[in-house]
Amino acid sequence: MANFTGTILTRAGRNLLAKAQTGATLTFTRVALGDGILPSNTNLEDLVSLVSEKVSLPITRIEVVGDGTVRLRFVLTNESIETGFFIRELGIFAQDPDNPNNEILYAVSYAGEEADFIPSPQVIRVEHVIDVYTVISNAQNVTAVISDTTALATQRDLTELANSFNNLINNISTDQIQDGAITTSKIADFAITTEKIADSAVTLSKLANVSYTPAPNVIVPLNAEGILDLSATYVKSNVYTFRRVDLTGATSDYELQVGEEAYIEFSNATSVPLRIATSSGTYYECDLVCSNAGGTSGGAHGEIFLLPNNVTYSNAFVFTAVYRDEINFSSDYYSCFAFRIGWAFIQSHFKIMNFTQVKSIIGYYNVWGVTVNYPGIAAFATNWRDTTTPWTSLGTITFPQSTSGYILIRRLR
Repeated sequence: MANFTGTILTRAGRNLLAKAQTGATLTFTRVALGDGILPSNTNLEDLVSLVSEKVSLPITRIEVVGDGTVRLRFVLTNESIETGFFIRELGIFAQDPDNPNNEILYAVSYAGEEADFIPSPQVIRVEHVIDVYTVISNAQNVTAVISDTTALATQRDLTELANSFNNLINNISTDQIQDGAITTSKIADFAITTEKIADSAVTLSKLANVSYTPAPNVIVPLNAEGILDLSATYVKSNVYTFRRVDLTGATSDYELQVGEEAYIEFSNATSVPLRIATSSGTYYECDLVCSNAGGTSGGAHGEIFLLPNNVTYSNAFVFTAVYRDEINFSSDYYSCFAFRIGWAFIQSHFKIMNFTQVKSIIGYYNVWGVTVNYPGIAAFATNWRDTTTPWTSLGTITFPQSTSGYILIRRLR
C-alpha cells in the first residue's frame, strides 16, 4: 500500500465533526482512491473532492477505538479497474446530517511520490484488507454504511470468531440440548471424529435402535491386511469388477454403459448376434473363448468374422495380420466383407473402436488347428474404410462350423 502517513480532516469534515459533538450522527459512507497530483501550495484542508478519483470502495467494518479515533476497514480490489494507476490520494466520505443525499469529503491523505501502483485485473488480481483511522474526538453517535457484498476476513477476525464460538460450545451442557435437536442431517460430514469423543462417552445403553446388520450405502471396512473386506458379510457373492449384464439369448439390442460387461454364452452355433447397441465415440474390449472354431482345415474355412450392423459390406474392410508358430512366420493383407477377428482359434482378445473416421478392431488370437506346429499366435487389425455408414449395432459373430463358448464384452468409453 502507498505510504499514507495519516488522515487530515477537511474544513467540511471539521464542521461535520462539530455537529456530531452536539448529538448529530456521524455516518461514514465510503473510501475513495485516486491518482491526482496536488497543485503546489494546495492545503489538504481546503479539498472538497479528490483531485482525480479512480475507484470507490465500500466500508466493510467500523470500530470506535476509544482514543478519539475510529477504524474503518475496506477491501482494496482492482476488480472494477480498467486501467492501472498510482495510488496517490485517499479520501474518507461521510453523510451530511442536514442533507442525507449530500456527501462530503470528511478526511484526506496524500502519498505523493511514495505512491503504489495498482494494476488492472487483466495483469493480476489484487485483494487487500486495509484499515484506515480518522479522528472523531468525542462524537457520541458514529456509524458507517456497511457493505455486505465484499467480505475478506483477517487472522484477527478469525481468531475473535473462533474464541467466541469456543466459549459458546464449552458452556453448552447436556441438559441444555433438547431431545431430537441433533439429527443426522445437521451433522456435517466427518464432523464427529474419534478424538472428539471422550472415553466411555458412547455406550450401548445410549444407542437406540442399533442394528449390527450393514445397511445400504454403509462403508465396507478394511480387513486385517488393510484392504476392503469383500467377504459375504459385507458384499454379495456375485460381485464383479464390471457390472455384468447377461445378454445370452437377448432378442433386442442393449446399450452397454461405461463400466458394464456383457456376458453371452452360446452352444453349437455358427452365428452369434451380440445384441449390443453402439454409436460413434464408443470403445470396447472383448474376449472370445470357444471350441476349435476352424477345425483342422485352416485356410478360408477357418475364418471368423464380426458383421457390423448384422450385415456384410462387400470389400469395405481391410484385414492384416502376422502369424508365428513353432516353425513358420507369415503375414496376410487383403480386403473382405466384414471385420475378420480370427482364424481357427480357441481364444481371442481384441479392442473395438467405433469412431466416425476410424472404425477398427485390433487384437490377437491363439492359432489352433491350422498346422501341427502349435502353439501359435496371430496379431491382427481390421479396418472398416467406410466413414459414412453409421455403426449402430455391434453386430453378429460368424463361425465356419458349429462352435460353443462364451463372449465377454466390456464398454470402456
